Amino acid sequence: MGDNPEALLLSVLYAEAGIPNYLVGPFGDDGRTHQNRPGIEEALWLLGIFAKSGRIRVIPDYHQLPLSQVTTLILATHASTSGHTSGLEMTVRNLAGGLAPGTTVAFTGLCRPHYTASIVKSTIEKHGGVKVGADINLCYMPLFWAGEKIREFKERPKVLARFECALANDFQEELLRVFPTLSLTSKVEVAEASGLFSAVNREVARALELELAKMSECNGINYDEVSELCRGDWATPLSAASSSDRGSIGTAIALSSLHRKKAPRLVRAAHSTNEEYHSQIVEMIRRALNHCGQPFRRSRIAILGTDGLLRNSWSRPESPAIIESLRKRGAQITLYPAETGSHPWVQMLGENARVENSLLRAVAKANCTLVALPKSSATELDAEQIATEMNRPGAICDLTRVLQASNVERAGLFYTTIGRGTLDG
Repeated sequence: MGDNPEALLLSVLYAEAGIPNYLVGPFGDDGRTHQNRPGIEEALWLLGIFAKSGRIRVIPDYHQLPLSQVTTLILATHASTSGHTSGLEMTVRNLAGGLAPGTTVAFTGLCRPHYTASIVKSTIEKHGGVKVGADINLCYMPLFWAGEKIREFKERPKVLARFECALANDFQEELLRVFPTLSLTSKVEVAEASGLFSAVNREVARALELELAKMSECNGINYDEVSELCRGDWATPLSAASSSDRGSIGTAIALSSLHRKKAPRLVRAAHSTNEEYHSQIVEMIRRALNHCGQPFRRSRIAILGTDGLLRNSWSRPESPAIIESLRKRGAQITLYPAETGSHPWVQMLGENARVENSLLRAVAKANCTLVALPKSSATELDAEQIATEMNRPGAICDLTRVLQASNVERAGLFYTTIGRGTLDG
């Protein structure tokens, strides 16, 4: 149960292990291919198979869940923002009274240390009239999907902690059928910290990459060339996929759990840097337009794909915030979503942007094209064809680095990406 991709991944992995389950949440109802998220695309494909076979039953609302038949209830929602926390607490409160004796409740979202005991456990006992350890079991396992394929998610080591109980508990055996590597700890707060700190570590590393990319730009150096030389030492290629899509969950939780004066300065700085990624994209487009002698106002900008532009792209479509930012600056926007069916995008964007099913129609007469397509879509990109359709001088901002800079420049267009050194102001 949950509104996060971890709920979907858990459901299909359980079904794959031969364990029937209910999946409660907004999954598989928007008709999108999710080709820019291999793990989610594969999970939705498996969901369709297991739903037809009866191993998974999708329920959009937990009020329709037959709690009396449920032996294991997994809550896969991160306690990040105040809205998510309030929603989780209300869900637990409403479910507590209907839990069958002997049920195992497992909370798998990222949270601050001691959250499971102080909020989840106390809410269940207060509003369910039960005692954890005597009437029901309560476990905690930190799960976080960072955009990897489903097999990688499965094979990554997992941590399980549970409150003391005298009840028979099959949850651990279930998990061992699903995840090959499982570590146990008797301290729930340690497990909570392990999941949170792991997410924070990834976010701090991501922020460092963005800061070094800025330094590269200021010094006229290509960050990709630097990272290639240092690969295996410290540097990694800058990727758009892990940037804005769930990119600040860990640091948001870490900062919210402490008084501002006690918040770690590095974590606070990393959170701020990652949140500014959107502004870096806008600035990259501004510099590209400036290079072509074109101001934002009345410029034509084509956006190809949505990789790295959405905060919730694993689930229902949502309008990329960058479209509103560019529109406010007077630009005319065309979006090529690169997914089957553009109708949801037409409805969402309205007059804010034109939506095209054809890549070449999308870039027609554009002054600047922002490429946000996944690596798998590189074959449909032809620099010569794009250059023929675009206005001259024109620019390519390659957010996902799927084009060869030399091919773009040979076609007569200006090429740039985040971290690519340029002396243009």
